[in-house]
Amino acid sequence: MVRPERILIVNPFGIGDVLFTTPLVRAVRQAFPQAYLGFLCNRRTEQILRHNPHLDELFVYERDELVRLWRLSTRWWMGALGGLLGRIRRSRFVLVIDLSLGERYSFLLMALGIPRRVGFNYRRRGRFLTESMPIEGYHGVHVVEYYRQLLHFLGIRTGDASLQLALDEEDRQWAEAWLRAHGGDQGRLLVGMVPAGGVSWGIGAPFRRWSFEGFAAVGDALAERFGARVLLFGESSDRATCQTVAGLMRHAPVDLSGQTDLGQFVSLLARMDLVICNDGGPLHLAVSQRVKTVSIFGPVDPRVYGPYPPNDARHRVLYSAQLLCRPCYHQFRLPPCPYERACLTSITVDDVVQACEAIVMPQGASAGAGHLAR
Repeated sequence: MVRPERILIVNPFGIGDVLFTTPLVRAVRQAFPQAYLGFLCNRRTEQILRHNPHLDELFVYERDELVRLWRLSTRWWMGALGGLLGRIRRSRFVLVIDLSLGERYSFLLMALGIPRRVGFNYRRRGRFLTESMPIEGYHGVHVVEYYRQLLHFLGIRTGDASLQLALDEEDRQWAEAWLRAHGGDQGRLLVGMVPAGGVSWGIGAPFRRWSFEGFAAVGDALAERFGARVLLFGESSDRATCQTVAGLMRHAPVDLSGQTDLGQFVSLLARMDLVICNDGGPLHLAVSQRVKTVSIFGPVDPRVYGPYPPNDARHRVLYSAQLLCRPCYHQFRLPPCPYERACLTSITVDDVVQACEAIVMPQGASAGAGHLAR
């Protein structure tokens, strides 16, 4: 293929999705080391990409910000959108790798004159792409593998496919100082628990979240068996969840919900010995920092959205394999559950504690399990 000099990658989705893109970013940089590489993302994930060593420029498209401006003043809205599109036009990109699965971005980028636009043709939404790979959604294999397939479609070789998130030095130093100030550097096992899921889950959150009582019982068990110190993490919107879990625990955790920004949160996650969470962005943030994890999956397929690479002995995924109704998250939709979340309620405290012990105990670490299915 002709070596493009200026390449734009588009992924407007959440934290996990953008982290899944980082192996693709690295492969594109290795294929075209002299190219100017840009990335179009949203405001939330900008922080994840800000220190990525392979990217030259970030472009932020935040729909909610533009909607607010539209309601305040059409002139302000036109100024903000025109400013973003003007920056992209001036960057003179010749190739777009569009991972949005829609047609809005490829249409705008076509209108800006970018000659080559490559991406997935999902539900016939790839009509403004010049080259497209048809898919019916993400099924059966991990999202990262779909991105690797798209690179192969482009003739780009892929190597290391691990997730990548470079920490900001100021955030790293802040995390070290916080741990020193709060006794986190005294040799105790540090366990981070993320019992909620953040704003990206929306109204579907209760159907993807393991029980408050379960998280509390696991935290107490680890405190009693290993002398672990438990830290609860979450966004401001997760404070009620974290406060409930903390109130149920006999061994008081440190509740940090709503007290850290994303960079500080990731820097503290990187210092944990173990992270326990539901499926979602925090899981993949921990994976990107090579931290051991135990994650609980309900309606979502861990083959598609689980830790990557799969079968890494540092990670344990729990899910109810015997339930024929799961995974029910399909075509990016979560249907109503007629079974009272059996996929989550059937996972017991003992299941989670045993998965944690398999990681924490040296003799368990050699067992080599990747997924624990019940």
